[in-house]
Amino acid sequence: MRRTGGLWDEVASFENLRRAAQRAARGKRRVAGVARFLADLEPELLALQRELRSGQWRPGSPTTFRIHDPKERTITAAPLRDRVVHHALIDVLEPVLERRMVDASFACRRGKGTHAALARARRLVRRHEWFLKLDIARCFDSLDHGVVLDCLARVVKDRPVLELARTIVATDRGVGLPIGSLTSQWFANLVLDRLDHFVLEDLRVGGYVRYMDDFVLFGDDRAALRRAHDAVARFVEHELRLRLKDRATILAPTREGLPFLGWRLYRGTTRLRPGNLRRIRARLRHRRWEHRTGQITETELAASVRSVAEHLRHGSTLALRRRLFEGGEP
Repeated sequence: MRRTGGLWDEVASFENLRRAAQRAARGKRRVAGVARFLADLEPELLALQRELRSGQWRPGSPTTFRIHDPKERTITAAPLRDRVVHHALIDVLEPVLERRMVDASFACRRGKGTHAALARARRLVRRHEWFLKLDIARCFDSLDHGVVLDCLARVVKDRPVLELARTIVATDRGVGLPIGSLTSQWFANLVLDRLDHFVLEDLRVGGYVRYMDDFVLFGDDRAALRRAHDAVARFVEHELRLRLKDRATILAPTREGLPFLGWRLYRGTTRLRPGNLRRIRARLRHRRWEHRTGQITETELAASVRSVAEHLRHGSTLALRRRLFEGGEP
């Protein structure tokens, strides 16, 4: 595929930075630092534009915190100025990267997402006898900056764009991207896009679906999937400098149910996994507590409930929804 150029002027344009600022501030306009930035938006963006065009822009100091959802993760929140730059870059790169990505990849992409990934996985469960479920070990923490930048250079030829990407990912270790950053999500997706093409074009498996670092191969021959596992492990290690998470590997008949994105997918039904149900109940309890204590409005509570209900409709959950919403189960 030919590399794309002529992107830098658009990345650093004032109008692109203005749109990026609106996206970066979405849902955070009441935060003091964000409000101040928006109050002086034009001079802030002009200063940012000068730094980008002169090559002097450098990332600020991020905020880090830990979450448990379901496993412990360290989330890195970049300052608003950095998030504006991230959006400005990705908003221009997205259509370029999107053109090379396969239909079987569902994370971070418009019109895709978890529910579309589940729908594809359900179709493949019904169509094939076996599945091979794989995961990348500590994917974001292990991404090699050289691999990330090489993958980007395969599709983009603008030197200033590549230098900006190098500045964004740079750390002393040369390895690892922060979880929670828009650029990290897209750069990880771009690296794993090489895996997608390898599985579909070289291994030619019967079926395939990937949501970020969680992916599944399907087929009707158990031995063939075992060989595919070995080939994928070699490719991931030698070409991407990553490794598979051995304890997450599952090779099993589809009739036993595929665990995927918080659900277990059978040929005739889709069940919510227990851990996912516990998190949903805890989230609902917390939102109801926030409403009782006046921290959120009734409209905000209703929006949260609708979001959970819509998510549950993607599985066989009628009785569960009745318990959760009609009976007021906590």
